[in-house]
Amino acid sequence: MTETLETRSMQRDRGIRLRCSLAASAGFALLIVGSNIPAPILPIYRDDLQLSTFTVTALFAVYLAALVATFTTVARTTLAGKAAVVLPVSLGIGMIADVALWAGHDAVAWLFAGRMLTGLAAGLGTGATATIAVAMRGERGRAIAATGTLAGSFLGLVGAAVVAEFLPGPTTTVYLCHIALVAIALGLLIVALVSARRVLKVELRGAAPSDATIDRDLGTLEVTGVPAVAVQDTRRLRWAGYGLGIAGWAIGGIVVGLLPTVVADELGSPSIIVTALAPIVLLGAACLSPYVFRSMRAEAAVVVIAVAAVLCLVGVWLGNLGLILTCCVLWGVGQGFAYACGLRIVTAGLGPVDQGRVASRYASICYGFTGVLAVTTGAVATAWGSVGGMVLQAVVFVTLCTSVAVLGHRRWPAGV
Repeated sequence: MTETLETRSMQRDRGIRLRCSLAASAGFALLIVGSNIPAPILPIYRDDLQLSTFTVTALFAVYLAALVATFTTVARTTLAGKAAVVLPVSLGIGMIADVALWAGHDAVAWLFAGRMLTGLAAGLGTGATATIAVAMRGERGRAIAATGTLAGSFLGLVGAAVVAEFLPGPTTTVYLCHIALVAIALGLLIVALVSARRVLKVELRGAAPSDATIDRDLGTLEVTGVPAVAVQDTRRLRWAGYGLGIAGWAIGGIVVGLLPTVVADELGSPSIIVTALAPIVLLGAACLSPYVFRSMRAEAAVVVIAVAAVLCLVGVWLGNLGLILTCCVLWGVGQGFAYACGLRIVTAGLGPVDQGRVASRYASICYGFTGVLAVTTGAVATAWGSVGGMVLQAVVFVTLCTSVAVLGHRRWPAGV
């Protein structure tokens, strides 16, 4: 009888943990969906509001600036320990952001306000989701923020492109649809968090480890069952992990923030779906690559990213959409591995609260670099044309990937 009661209790606990992690992951993915909705319709905003290429990339970058500021705040405060409150609040902010973006169809100031609020919501949601996922799922939840970011980005791009192409009001209808979805997700999340409140309270209790403890845990990390690197190499490995994340996510600054406008200019296509093909292909490949290319190594990933950057330059120079999309497939394969792998490396051995803090710091650095690269490339493209902007990004990616390869040489954990 006692065993039966214990079994039922364990099953109930597993069910609560699973429902809570799924609700948190779904809510976070929808936040990222919202952050990517404007990307396919940026060419429409540019034409309707008479925006320059620099202003278009600035709209992308202001979102990243808000993200970085929020990530930095989360990483330096106790907000990660209040994840059960922060995540629902972030979904509420996401809905307010949608309202501002909806109002931005005829006023660019509202677009900037909406993008800032979207960045705030996504920034709060990233750390909170990482904390809840590790608290509920342990090691299985270690890279959930990276997975949710990629999946939400892909769904946001595809959904926005389809809605804008086939439904009336291409710059308004999609936001109303997103508000409805987020409202449903918020209700489900609140129910799941209430049912898991006791489990969360227990899991989130405890002090943060010191830097020495983090280094020790990273030095004994087992990615595929084989001990990782020696403790004295952990700091260099951690920087290599950050470099992987930067190389992976900075791709989005080019493909999502700039390529739709570049493709519209170079190919002259009026189709929203055609101009959004590059980011859709990129993120589709990124979502699949961790499952299809499980045996990929870090050295191969950085080579793929660097080669794809050069192909992107050649594709834009020739005005060849097929070559641009091939580049995006390769970039997606590299991005899907690099961002998630980098996150696993820099958060190895951390508890739930510290997972949220370090995941926020990691994202802050990656998004910050991405914002600088996007704005700089957009400025160069405005001054010297699309090819000039692509030359800059190629040089940056080749240099970055070479640096990451040197940092991680003979130090990557087993299986990475």
